[in-house]
Amino acid sequence: MVFSTYYLLVGLNHRYELLAPSKSVDGASFRSYELVNKHGDDRLLATLCRSVDPGDVVIDAGANTGVYALAVAATCPDAQVVAFEPSPSVVEQCRRNVRLNAFEDRIDVRGVGLGSESGAATFYRSNYDELGSFNAGNAGAWEASVEDTVSVPVATVDALVAAAELSPPDHLKIDVEGFEYEVLLGARETLRRHRPVVYLEVHDVPDTDRTRADHESALADLLRDCDYRIRRRGSEWHCLPRDE
Repeated sequence: MVFSTYYLLVGLNHRYELLAPSKSVDGASFRSYELVNKHGDDRLLATLCRSVDPGDVVIDAGANTGVYALAVAATCPDAQVVAFEPSPSVVEQCRRNVRLNAFEDRIDVRGVGLGSESGAATFYRSNYDELGSFNAGNAGAWEASVEDTVSVPVATVDALVAAAELSPPDHLKIDVEGFEYEVLLGARETLRRHRPVVYLEVHDVPDTDRTRADHESALADLLRDCDYRIRRRGSEWHCLPRDE
């Protein structure tokens, strides 16, 4: 009941743009239609905000309603954020929050998922907007249920950079509910050539035979193969190219 009430209120608040409380992350202030300051004490977000310099390009993979993107844009107005969010309803919420702060020139919001291959994938829409996922189990977590499915576009970071549809990033934040490996797999050439700093929120792998330990081992092997060192704080990984 608690989750259902909260997500219902947040969805209505975004839809009708009723209340936009001020948020603060590591000294950066912005407003959004989220009702609470969910990432106010997020250490990985604070690390990102402190690391961004003017002119930097930041990829936000799994932008959700835009907290990371908004915090970076508020911290460093001259940085460029490209926010990827595949959920059709949540990406509209993200766009509302960007417009609310007049950050359209700082944040490019794209209704696209990032993964290991370009194409399209089935997205499970949840009755709790923010729980929509490429995995049915995620979309039906807690008290939620799957409402329907929709096909959404999926791209790889490498293909977008190679086609000049995306500038080579200086920072790559990934929070994609268990699909972290797929995003990194589709960004290997970018990691090797352009050396962005990676900010990784590691989740359990949904509905597979892989254990959490298997998932973390695969992520670490991929990053080390691209010559990155990993600083772990629980599920938060701050990954730095070894040439820095």
